Amino acid sequence: MTTHLPTHVHTHVPTHVPGQVHAPVLPDDMAEKVADLRKASKAENTQRAYQSDWRRWTTWCEAQGFQSLPAHVDTVSAYLADQASTCKVATLARHLATISKAHQVAGVPNPCRETKVRDTMSGLRKTYGVKQAEAPGLLADSLRITLSHIPDDLSGRRDRALLVVGFLAGLRRSEIAGLTWGDIDTESERDGVVVTLAKSKTDQERQGRSIGLHKQADGGSCPFVTLSAWRNALSEIDAKHVEHDAPVFVQVTRWGTVKPGHMTGNTIALVIQKRAMKAGLSVQYQGHSLRKGFVQSAHKAGVSLDAVMATTGHKSVKMVMRYQSQVPVMSQSASKGLLA
Repeated sequence: MTTHLPTHVHTHVPTHVPGQVHAPVLPDDMAEKVADLRKASKAENTQRAYQSDWRRWTTWCEAQGFQSLPAHVDTVSAYLADQASTCKVATLARHLATISKAHQVAGVPNPCRETKVRDTMSGLRKTYGVKQAEAPGLLADSLRITLSHIPDDLSGRRDRALLVVGFLAGLRRSEIAGLTWGDIDTESERDGVVVTLAKSKTDQERQGRSIGLHKQADGGSCPFVTLSAWRNALSEIDAKHVEHDAPVFVQVTRWGTVKPGHMTGNTIALVIQKRAMKAGLSVQYQGHSLRKGFVQSAHKAGVSLDAVMATTGHKSVKMVMRYQSQVPVMSQSASKGLLA
């Protein structure tokens, strides 16, 4: 059976397509909602990086007497070449992405897509290399040593729980900082603690994920024991510190008082560094060392790649395998004890 189009439906292709669609004038409340949603599409750290990069770019252009938006292809290439002496190639690639995004949003020709700019970036990679300085992983054995040197005072209880949870859950420092007591479930599972992440770097749409942390035989490295000790200490000071929306990890002053509000990612990085140094470890650990150390330690223990990625939330197998390949060389040596 043949179906014919109604005679009133136009089937021809228009001979003229307007070259530009003019933006509508939106009501203020609607425009504000659109702006908020667009802003929410990027993580806060990404937004801060964009703003910092854009300030650096516009300041440079102003000093040179060049136009920043729209920019000429040679201006962008000159910026990259000039900044190469003070910025890593990976940082310049991010600057370039910021400049490109600004041109896209402004609806003007994008010089960052031009061959000249791509060739400049290629030359930078070949000249300066692209290897990034990476955080060393805090492996399980080193973490045990670190935990054994932490005193049982208020900041010690916080730091012990922070290190144990951050390591066993394979968390980024921003994820540790963002935890609230409503994200911590110590009652539903008999075998341990369930940590729920409402949002993370690779989950900006807030699908969330739950991570199970098994109880450990040693109470000093057990997530249930260390979290309970920290929670009890906070509750004794003020019950509001352990309410559902209260941050799990807060700042503790040198006088042993609690400052309201979440710790920052930088403060968490300092905790990791300070506690490792006080334990006599010479490695310069960083904020990412817990997450990386978990991946490496799990690999050494024979934990499957799927199980590791389910815990860390990694979307890329390549990144996890990169971490695994960076386990200290002596820990992988097959020669240990062969001639003993």
